[in-house]
Amino acid sequence: MALIRFLLSISRARIIAVFIAGLISGVANTYLLLLIRDVLAPHANHHQAVVPFIVTAVVALIASVISQVLLIRLTQQAVYQLRVQLSEAVVAAPLERLERLGVHRLLATLTEDVRALSQAVTALPNFCVDVVTIVGCLVALAVVSGPVFTVTVAGTALSILGVEILLRRVKRLYRESRENEDALLRSFHAVTVGIKELKLHRGRRADFMDRHLVGAAGELRDQNVDAGVRASVAHGYGRLVQNLAMAVILFVLASTLQLPAHILVSYVLITIFLAMPMQHFMSRIPDLIRGDVALAKIRAMDLTIAAGGVEDRLPYDGRPVAASARLTLSGVGYTYQGELAPTSTLGPELPPMGPPRPGPGHPGPPGPGGPHTGHRPPPGGPPPPHALAPGFRLGPLDLLLEPGQITFVVGGNGSGKSTLAKLITGLYAPQCGTITLNGERVDEHNVEWFRQNCSAIFTDFHLFEDYLGFDRPGIDDEVREYLIALQLADKVTVQDGRLSTVALSQGQRKRLALLTALLEDRPLYVFDEWAADQEPGFRDVFYTRILPGLRDRGKTVVVITHDDRYFHCADQIVKLDFGVRAADDALQGTRC
Repeated sequence: MALIRFLLSISRARIIAVFIAGLISGVANTYLLLLIRDVLAPHANHHQAVVPFIVTAVVALIASVISQVLLIRLTQQAVYQLRVQLSEAVVAAPLERLERLGVHRLLATLTEDVRALSQAVTALPNFCVDVVTIVGCLVALAVVSGPVFTVTVAGTALSILGVEILLRRVKRLYRESRENEDALLRSFHAVTVGIKELKLHRGRRADFMDRHLVGAAGELRDQNVDAGVRASVAHGYGRLVQNLAMAVILFVLASTLQLPAHILVSYVLITIFLAMPMQHFMSRIPDLIRGDVALAKIRAMDLTIAAGGVEDRLPYDGRPVAASARLTLSGVGYTYQGELAPTSTLGPELPPMGPPRPGPGHPGPPGPGGPHTGHRPPPGGPPPPHALAPGFRLGPLDLLLEPGQITFVVGGNGSGKSTLAKLITGLYAPQCGTITLNGERVDEHNVEWFRQNCSAIFTDFHLFEDYLGFDRPGIDDEVREYLIALQLADKVTVQDGRLSTVALSQGQRKRLALLTALLEDRPLYVFDEWAADQEPGFRDVFYTRILPGLRDRGKTVVVITHDDRYFHCADQIVKLDFGVRAADDALQGTRC
């Protein structure tokens, strides 16, 4: 069984010790049966059996407890090790690979599969003791009577064969239900993040519930019920065959061979003693099958993650970050594979909804060489319909980002702005071209160090409540100063490097993310639509005070934005159209 092989891979010596202790327990139980048989025999000397009975019972108990304790420790160590390995594999996997797998698959493996495997390996100690006890009972039966032993073993073999045939379908059902758990978890994720949209559209909500959530849950229920029923039928079949074997022995074999009464009494005693471990053995089989399926799924996830390469062995020499960041992109390109391609919401340009209302800082209607946020088809007409389908390509791009410079990256949705941000920060490796930091080429030998030079806030950022990785003294005082500057001091407090709350509006959460980035004080800053959720007043603070402040400190700043009224705050503007750099992106604004 794969579970046994899995445990052997953790500690072969412990497994051997477990089986030795279990074997001692089984032998002791067998000897107990023989003692009980002798005591029940006519003219038996009961006094002589007292001491051997007590000693054997104590040995059986101690050996059984030792076997279970050893295996419990081993199984829990195995589950712990598996969780650590999975977590390390996720952390070490390339970002693009994790995005391809999807959150729902990762969560299903980290939760459902690990839980099922944990239940299975937890059941193994008693399962192994049951097996040894069953073997011991059969050995005792062989001592009592060869013919009775033969019929019992034949019945047990037929029982196991039939149960195995029935459980093959059960295992297939558990595999299918495990695949449906991925779909169900995806639906749960959708209902949590899309609850507002579902509440606002009755038809969408009904369709989603019927076609996705309820449908997946119903199919999963049917598969689990079918598997459970088949497992119960298999259990019942095993008991039926055992009862038939008992009937053959009591009503056919006993009269045919004229078996003595003490042999039949011994047989009944052993059978009664055997009934409990046999029932436990059968009842634990579904858990073991689910654990086997979960282990296969976990290993498949490991292989899938490993197929994209791992980053846990990326070299890191511990050298300090650069004092400043001069980043050069030469012919850099990146192509998405499969479902990871960004999708486009673009269509024909929509007419303006009313006349434009120029205001301070607004450049007015777009014109040749002027800043704009609309989409203009590339020369030669609009792109083909599949331009942003799977296989979407960014680049090749040539770009220079210098210290003390603010660069705005603009363009339509799906034009490759966020992909460029991931390339700039080392989260994606370019598939062609080179990236250099201060003249040093960035590759797998130094990308881990390169990432330590970057601070980024992406649109799908995560906010940690603890200031992890900040071990310098006085961190609370620094955080309090920034909370005041970011107008959050009345909302959040900090104590021992931990924020009192992160349950704030999206704009305020982004300010907390900005606070973390400012604490990092790295030479390269990337902001992906950071100001999109800010109120007008603080949006102005971001563009006219925070960004110029970073520039004045010699930071290299990259801002992905659609805020055309602040384009004049940029030192350079890079415009992307369908993955390529537009020809009119060289607009230079007046510094804020």
